[in-house]
Amino acid sequence: MTTRALRPRALLSWALRDSAPYLGVSWLSGLLYQGGLLMLPICLGRAIDAGVRAGDTGTLLMWVGGLLAVSVALAAGEAGMRWFGVLGASRTGNRLVSRIAGHVLGLDRVGVQRYGSGDLVTRATRDVEAVHTLLAGSPGLLSGVVGCAAVIVSIALLEPVLAVVGLTTLPLLVLINLWYPPRFERSNQDVSRAHSERADAVEDLLVAGTAARGLGGRQVLVDRHHERSAAVTARTLSLARITADWSAHAPFVPALALAVGVLLGGLAVLDGDLTVGGLVTFAGWMSLLSLQVERITGRFAQVGQGWTAAGRIAEVLGTGIAVTDPADPVPLPARADLVATGLRADLPGRTITWPDLRVAAGEFVAITGPVGSGKTTLLRLLSRFEDPAAGTVTYGGVPLPAVALADLRRRITAVPQRPVLLSGTVADNLRLGRPDLTDADLRAACHVAAIDVDALPDGYATEVGERGDALSGGQVQRLALARALLRRPAVLLLDDVTSAVDATTETALLDRLRDWLPDATIVAATSRPAVAARADRVIELAATERVEAVRG
Repeated sequence: MTTRALRPRALLSWALRDSAPYLGVSWLSGLLYQGGLLMLPICLGRAIDAGVRAGDTGTLLMWVGGLLAVSVALAAGEAGMRWFGVLGASRTGNRLVSRIAGHVLGLDRVGVQRYGSGDLVTRATRDVEAVHTLLAGSPGLLSGVVGCAAVIVSIALLEPVLAVVGLTTLPLLVLINLWYPPRFERSNQDVSRAHSERADAVEDLLVAGTAARGLGGRQVLVDRHHERSAAVTARTLSLARITADWSAHAPFVPALALAVGVLLGGLAVLDGDLTVGGLVTFAGWMSLLSLQVERITGRFAQVGQGWTAAGRIAEVLGTGIAVTDPADPVPLPARADLVATGLRADLPGRTITWPDLRVAAGEFVAITGPVGSGKTTLLRLLSRFEDPAAGTVTYGGVPLPAVALADLRRRITAVPQRPVLLSGTVADNLRLGRPDLTDADLRAACHVAAIDVDALPDGYATEVGERGDALSGGQVQRLALARALLRRPAVLLLDDVTSAVDATTETALLDRLRDWLPDATIVAATSRPAVAARADRVIELAATERVEAVRG
């Protein structure tokens, strides 16, 4: 399994380009907002100097009108900045989730096993949300930096002494914003890892809890969940302390400068070097500078979180997809022999090889052998859910990697031992990808699969629950089998799909299966004598040995 050098910068560059039309409008609105913030102290200062102190009511009303107009523009700018920023970020966030899901669906088992299920969920939810927040706040960050620069220039033009006071804040602000980001980044990465580890613990607790209870190991899962939850709390508090210190120290500097500036500005007013309105304008700008620095600091924290999240997402998207569509796909014949030659799979800690296999069109072959002999892996290779490390699988002489995956899935359908059901009704799961199927079609396939759907609480409208947890293991297997039968594949690969049914149900299922697919090729990995007895041929696999290193 290879990993491409996909970095956070590349992912964020894509996200910014994808949302650029919306973020561009948001940034322009942010400039309008910053202009309004800059003009408010000017209008207030001029109203005091030219209206209140001079006793000119007309001039006062003019500047008050200016204040109202600036306020309206400021409100419009802020609304536009937030609206378009969130709109663009949400659109790109949804597309990013689709990219992650599509990529993970294309990974082989080795690729998926690099990440826990809970970890993948965290990367597709919490981490995507962090990228969304970064994108939505980026126009505010850019316009805020421009606003800070404009404030400092304006103060310099107002009164040189006050400008010196304002400019002294810059070196301190630079030091603060050099000190905290690396610490924030490291702490944020620790929080992300802690959330992923806890998500895996939750996944184990929910999925494996029943089995562990039977073995007396349920408490182990509970204790592990508590331990990882405590780690999340500790690392989140550590990150919160860094964020709080950063958020407090950064705006304190311009706030202190404001106090010094008001003192010096008051003396300048007494000396006649500065007007009262000018002092009010300076105070307004320094307050604005303090507010801007506080907001920018928060935005930088969001950038740090988004950068960490982008790195975790990029790691998933950079994991190479082994099973891909060919550039020039070759069509499959309608009926043909399925042939495997020289197959080898490299798994963690061991290598599996299989004898050459030929399954004639329409033949029913049972694959048996001890646990670990490679029955499940062989079926995954025959259906091209994985590609072998060596050897080839052909159908009618056509190598499977040369066939479009959609065409391959139509002709060769696999039913795993632990099938996946989607949240929804029984009918939804049976019609998955086939909305044209009638109720009669569903009933016929369920009859063959020996599942009595009418006995369920709401029949075909029964909700199966998350991953089918509202049904028994045998019902899930048979429902997945019925779903596969509705495709009427040329090759049906079954991975011990009768392991959770009783002998009577198994017999009825096997009898009906051949009637439903009289010409189909069936390869069944099984440990059940009844399946082997009804097969045309039985292939016994030998146990595999563990090896120290996996061949490349």
